[in-house]
Amino acid sequence: MIAAMTQDAENKRCRLIGGIFVGGACAVIGLSGCGQVSSTAGPLALSDFSNQSRAVDQQPSASEASAVLVEAGLTAPPPAPAHPAQDSDRGAFFDVDARPGQAVVVDSLIGQVNGRPIYADEVLAPVMDRLVATYEDQPYGVFQQQLTTLVIQQLQAVVVNELIVAESRASMSTAQQGGLLAFMNQLREDAVRKRGGVSREAERQLLEEEGKTIDEYLDAEKQKLLIEEVLRDKVAPHTIVSWRDIERSYRARIHEFQPPATVTLGRIRLRTAGNEPQITLLSSELKAGEPFEVVARQAGMAEDGVWETFDLPADGNLEDLPLADFYKPHIKGLGPGEVTEAFTRGTWTLWVSVIDITQPEQRSLDDSDVQRLLQQQISMSRAQEAESRFIGQVLQRGIYDDISMMGERAVAIAASRFPPK
Repeated sequence: MIAAMTQDAENKRCRLIGGIFVGGACAVIGLSGCGQVSSTAGPLALSDFSNQSRAVDQQPSASEASAVLVEAGLTAPPPAPAHPAQDSDRGAFFDVDARPGQAVVVDSLIGQVNGRPIYADEVLAPVMDRLVATYEDQPYGVFQQQLTTLVIQQLQAVVVNELIVAESRASMSTAQQGGLLAFMNQLREDAVRKRGGVSREAERQLLEEEGKTIDEYLDAEKQKLLIEEVLRDKVAPHTIVSWRDIERSYRARIHEFQPPATVTLGRIRLRTAGNEPQITLLSSELKAGEPFEVVARQAGMAEDGVWETFDLPADGNLEDLPLADFYKPHIKGLGPGEVTEAFTRGTWTLWVSVIDITQPEQRSLDDSDVQRLLQQQISMSRAQEAESRFIGQVLQRGIYDDISMMGERAVAIAASRFPPK
């Protein structure tokens, strides 16, 4: 092919490949066949490097082939379906709306966990919608505080999840690893089948639904499965609840399940001096059966005379209430809706009424709903304690960069995207 080139083409080729111009001549390194560069050499063209005699062997383009078929009286093949560019929310994190001159860090390595790099996008993307909403709705000072809280919490979740997944993988036997692989293959097939049975279409739908590719979706599901499995092994054994645990919890919360009855008292209190006519009128109205709250409102008492609510003593005696002693002789034996006679204390004239006595529902330990409630609450509390202990152990065994430093980097990158307003 080189022998068939013209001298001018050879000079042009020399200029493009391996040529170094020195004083108008072409110095070639490791390339033979280059001659003196012509002073009239023009711009290079692709044809300078092709064998024009082989042009007939080139495959025609689709438009050229269609034109030939039409001229021959045949039907041109339909155009290949165009696949529109996938426009999903996955790229929204990188759509930076920055002001001129504003420096914005789109993504950056913020640390490593067990040798795996952690990038800012992995931490910030899940909380970016909440950050945007908070930025729009809250003052900037409040937004900065919430940004720091959200980013640090998400970073901690990412680090802990990564460590737990590593712990789960390390503890799996060969058989379990094979089972996991088979399960993930089945999950992939199910994901594609539920979305039409075509991988490309399933990928498009997943991007629209969850902003993830199939591989990203499966990886997230695998992490969930591994975390659930290791927590089941490490946490579940500590959540077993015995009958004795239920009895002990019931006794500790007896007032919640068997609350005492309560009594609500009302009181009217007026200065005696100067209010004699009103005191006489009020007494007559109460004796005539006028409702206590109506008379109290007429006397100017706040909240229609409602005074205080007390736990009713077990024997039901009102004189055992924690009241000043001078009240007790007057309220002894008083029933719901009844009012004392007017009595004086110092410069005051008073009336006391039993507005209401309530008897709350009593729930015994024989109630199956009570047993179920206590069992669930004890189990949940123990699960939280066991999970906290396990996470603490995982953090102690794990290898990762300083979380506070990683948090500072993630917060700084997030803050760069939200300028003061």
